Amino acid sequence: MTNVVLTLVVGVLGYKIAKFLKIPAPGILGSMLFVGITNIFFGYAKFIRPIKIFSVALSGAYIGVKIKRKDVVNFKYVIKPFFILVFAFTINTFLVGSIIHYFFDLDWMTSLLSCVPGGVSEMSIIAMDLNADAGIVTVMQTVRLIGTLIVFPYWITRLTDDENGNHESISLDDSINKSFLDKIIKSKNQKIIFTMIVAIISGYIGYLSGIPAANMMFPMLVIVFLNINTNACIVTKDEKLVAQIIAGSTVGTTINASIFVSLKNMIIPILILLVSYFLINIGYSILCERKKLLDKKSAMFASAPGGATDMTLIGADLGADLTKTALIQSFRAAYVVSVMPNLIVLFVKYFGEIL
Repeated sequence: MTNVVLTLVVGVLGYKIAKFLKIPAPGILGSMLFVGITNIFFGYAKFIRPIKIFSVALSGAYIGVKIKRKDVVNFKYVIKPFFILVFAFTINTFLVGSIIHYFFDLDWMTSLLSCVPGGVSEMSIIAMDLNADAGIVTVMQTVRLIGTLIVFPYWITRLTDDENGNHESISLDDSINKSFLDKIIKSKNQKIIFTMIVAIISGYIGYLSGIPAANMMFPMLVIVFLNINTNACIVTKDEKLVAQIIAGSTVGTTINASIFVSLKNMIIPILILLVSYFLINIGYSILCERKKLLDKKSAMFASAPGGATDMTLIGADLGADLTKTALIQSFRAAYVVSVMPNLIVLFVKYFGEIL
């Protein structure tokens, strides 16, 4: 137990250092790097399964509370561009993942999970659950996220500088009639405790089910259901940060010297992955513009494989349609966490040994 506490303390310290240095996503990256680097020299890092389940469940709950009633009600306005986008991302994951597997000597699970356009913490946790190389997946996902946040806004602005930023607005209905839960769960603290209890129970059920990534997917789906029917669920930034630090520290326990040796071989795979996302971005925007599904700028920000919140806010600042971009990005984030890991598991199970 001493090693578990020490790992968590080092993870928190890593977060503090990363935040001071203004490193992106300091909760996950700072804790991961600090625990990983110190673990290489001292070999102390350890986490027990209940803590991992708690972290994963809390991450799923955080995704769930971001999907509101208005998102579900107004999904009909973006259903076509959404399905086109997730189809493109799914094909790209298996195509680029196959290239990385065959030419760069990585196992199927690691190669494919590295190419999923999901959150760094979520994909790192899923990688551990599915026995992939979590260190490699985290590195690939981190570079993809940083590259997207740094390059894509400039890329999109340059290609759409002739657009005027006028968009057809969507009427948002976010009204919820008071439910039984709303009458008994009123204060912020009560809502936080209720959400955490629901997340932990559903996360543990998901873990026991044996379904891939279910300990994240079950809490997410349960919280989404509650969130669109009640106002009883809250996950604050503090709870999210706790989940990120635990997740990052957990990934850090898997880091050893061999991972750093393998990084020199990952430069080309990373470049291939980023180029594939640029091609999807421009191809998707052209298709949406021609079919009058979305304006070009909104389509490009909706398909940028960064954080859903980050890309939505950046897009809004630069003249994209805030509502449509937010809807597509939110449901894209849910899709890659709940659906794509299961598709990958099925692919590896039935075709991994054949191909």
